Parts: sequence; C-alpha cells; structure tokens
Amino acid sequence: MDEVSAAGAEAAAVYFLQLYAYVYATNDLTEWRALSHPECVFCASVITNVEEQVAAGNRSEGGLVEFESVAGVEVSENFFSVEALVNQGPGLEYGPDGSLVDETPGERSLVTLVILRDQANWVVRETQVDEAPAT
Repeated sequence: MDEVSAAGAEAAAVYFLQLYAYVYATNDLTEWRALSHPECVFCASVITNVEEQVAAGNRSEGGLVEFESVAGVEVSENFFSVEALVNQGPGLEYGPDGSLVDETPGERSLVTLVILRDQANWVVRETQVDEAPAT
C-alpha cells in the first residue's frame, strides 16, 4: 500500500474490503473512516449501518471477504480504478440478548472501487457492488 501505483491501489482496495466484516464485528470504524472519502456514498452507508448497530446494542459475525481476482488501473495521476471479484461469506447479526436479528446469505460480487492517493494516504472515493459475471 505504500507504493503509488496500480499495485498499491489494489492492496488498498483489498485492505478496505477486508475491513468491511471487521467494522461490523467490532464496531470499530477508525480505519474505515480513515480510508473513506467524505463524499463516498457506500462508505457513509457502512458507517451509518454500524452506528445503528451500536445504538441497538447488536453485534455481527461472518461476512468475511475472499478474493478471486483484483485488478487495478491508473486512470490519471494518483487516481485509480480497481475491480475485485469477491466471495463474501454469510453474515449473522445478534441482538443484545443474543437472539438472531438478521441473516445475510453469502454472495459473489464484482466490486469496483475508485481510489485516490491523497498526499500520503489512500482514500476510497466510491464503491459500486454489482452481480458477478457468470463463470
């Protein structure tokens, strides 16, 4: 991630997508916020969802992301597009009393991220999740 290149953008994208399950499991948004551009709609929706989970006293498990492929391209100086074909495992959300309040199935998706190198940090400007192409 230290390298300002397509490979560095790919590493930042992998790290960001791996944070997804982490923020729901721990309710710790510190790294997510650090990597999220203020105008990133997807990033903001995750922050809102985690804050609502915290307010409800809920916790989550699962939802881990595995990567089939990751490919980044430089669009312009310090501006990259990364496509990741991912498999996200099923997730469970539990209430404060330990009862199951929500369950999400695992899914295979094509995730496209727009990533900027802002001074010395990577910042996710936008994320789009689409149905994965047929295998």
